[in-house]
Amino acid sequence: MKSSMLIGLVASITAMLAVIVITMVVVMSPNTGGPKSYENILINGVKTDSIREFLRNLTASPHQAGSARDLDIAKWIKDQWTTHGLSDVKLIPYEVWLSHPDADNPNMFHILDDIGNVIYSSNPYQPPVEETPPAGQESILSFSAFSANGTVQVSRVVYANYGSVDDFDRLEEYGIDVAGAIVLVRFGKLFRGDKVRFAEERGAAGVILYTDPQDAAPLGPEATYPKTVYAPPGSTQLGSLSLQGDLLTPGYPATESAYRIPEEQADSPGIPVQPVGYEDAQQILSILKGERAPDEWQGGLDIEYLLGGDLAGHEVILDVNNINSREQVYNVVGSLLGQEEPDRYILIGNHYDAWTYGGIDPSSATATHLELTRVFGEMYRDGWRPRRTLVFCSWAAEEPGVIGSTEFAEQFSAILKDRAVAYLNVDMVMEGNYSFMASAVPMLYDVIIDTSKAVPNPDQDEVEAGRASLYDTWVHRFPKNDSEEEGPASEPRFYTFGSGSDFRAYVFNLGIPSLDLCFTSAPDEPGLPLYHSAYETYELALLMDRELRFHQATARMWGLLALEFSSRPVLPFSLKQYSDFVKDEFKIFKKKYGGKLFLLGVSTANLDAAIKSLSKNVDDFLVELDAADWNNNLVLRTYNDAMMLMERAFLSPFGLPARPLLNHVLLAPSTLNGYVWDVFPGLRDLLRNSNVTASEVNDHMAAVTHHFNMSAAALSFRFW
Repeated sequence: MKSSMLIGLVASITAMLAVIVITMVVVMSPNTGGPKSYENILINGVKTDSIREFLRNLTASPHQAGSARDLDIAKWIKDQWTTHGLSDVKLIPYEVWLSHPDADNPNMFHILDDIGNVIYSSNPYQPPVEETPPAGQESILSFSAFSANGTVQVSRVVYANYGSVDDFDRLEEYGIDVAGAIVLVRFGKLFRGDKVRFAEERGAAGVILYTDPQDAAPLGPEATYPKTVYAPPGSTQLGSLSLQGDLLTPGYPATESAYRIPEEQADSPGIPVQPVGYEDAQQILSILKGERAPDEWQGGLDIEYLLGGDLAGHEVILDVNNINSREQVYNVVGSLLGQEEPDRYILIGNHYDAWTYGGIDPSSATATHLELTRVFGEMYRDGWRPRRTLVFCSWAAEEPGVIGSTEFAEQFSAILKDRAVAYLNVDMVMEGNYSFMASAVPMLYDVIIDTSKAVPNPDQDEVEAGRASLYDTWVHRFPKNDSEEEGPASEPRFYTFGSGSDFRAYVFNLGIPSLDLCFTSAPDEPGLPLYHSAYETYELALLMDRELRFHQATARMWGLLALEFSSRPVLPFSLKQYSDFVKDEFKIFKKKYGGKLFLLGVSTANLDAAIKSLSKNVDDFLVELDAADWNNNLVLRTYNDAMMLMERAFLSPFGLPARPLLNHVLLAPSTLNGYVWDVFPGLRDLLRNSNVTASEVNDHMAAVTHHFNMSAAALSFRFW
């Protein structure tokens, strides 16, 4: 692309986010209704037949990021949004580093006998299980994005359960050294990239990741897809080993003018990694020697799981040959202009790329996203006007590393940090159909709870049991207090989140309150057993939600939240929930690390005082807000901006210790599992290090205290 063209495009996008404040556009037509008058219109307007057609189109063939089909979908979404009536619908390009398998030299492992003959080779493809497999299934190769390339041949293989820090520590207790060995690790519990990192830190030569039937096929290999939602023996989970945006432009957008670091400096694994199904994994597990693995490490295969070590006559070769290259991807962004506050943005986002067909992840949500734009477009044509601007975002290249959303956040960071009110994400509609569940920062707890009470329950059995709304099942099946001694449940539980989807940059870099919605499985059931596999198809979506009622409920919930944030004069933030969350989490933190802090001679007194100051200022602010003149737009802007600034005040310009690309000192993806957050993450990271010094902890403790004091001051309308 020519430089002049790119400059023009960037200017156009900046105009969409910044120049929409022009008054002449604001007064185009009257606001004919608030959130209550359009609530029923939105609920009744979401159509399952419409979602079905969107979903069928999206899942017609595989569409990995950077592929021709992926670009076709981006253009199709743009056309749909234009037809739906969104304004300034744009394709925003980024040139990013992507990882793909080599069709001419696929990744495999081989088992050799004692004279060097290959006696088994893993399947680089996932075998067809339907009489007529969907289009393109034969082209889907198994790989882990951003694995190091290379061939390793070893006579030692170690089984490391789920590959957590505790699992590797357990191996050390057994006297088993993984250095120089290939480590066999089952998927689940934590982010796959962390499993690999922990193995590499301990000197492993390579990692083989596999799906264990205990986690994905509990009824046995016969009761699997396409008969059920469970994983057949060849089902293999594709996925990325990095979730932090484009690896060659860390901290900056991957635009034409960007500086790119050398590929060898990219923050990616230095050892080969390959995912396989449980049919292949069983071949390795069956040749392992050594002690019996602990009972809780035993899996679902009909063998005894051993810890491994010397293979005593066998060898294993792991051969990985991925192709990494710079490729163009495109975000799709469009808006519905706000009337009173057009320069305040509500972001509604989902990604469209998929490892295979994306039947659930992400196309279930992409289809509901498209249905939302259709319904909101109809409301807009009917005369409805949001108070604030709705910005619909269909992100590119989420699967290889939350890339599209991160690059957008980096490109427009100053605008978004100043003007974005909330980010509402749905990565996929469901991993199960047991209950609605939300992940969110505490600032959004109340509005999610209140909104869930207005959404009809898609589970007819639950409706017949007297639980008519999403909230009713949620609080019944996932109560915050799940102990009878603590009394009856009064609130539902929320999940935490980390780097697992497109909310990452908006929370942890920009301080924008964010959420993610999903129907989840029961605590004792596997969640989405066919996750990222070749069998995650349109037919799987119908197996999980035959009438698409859960898809419809998600669209309703998502849309009502967008309606609330775009229409309420006072932003529906939960300041009290946030301050209570902070107090509770600091107690937990001190209980866990108080002893080590005492030994280091580090005091928490100043941070204690800052947290108390925040709590007091929240209480005082809420009293003042209640008495404020809500008919005065300047007064409203003053109070709403103060609430927005309360969250932004937790952002450190220097980032966290050893993690400068994460800015939020209160919340950040855990270094033990990137799928969830740590509270007080920098302090936890430091205190997990046995060699940490008092000066290092005091330094960051002072920084955290400073940001808490700034957050408290944001609500006081004064410097002192």
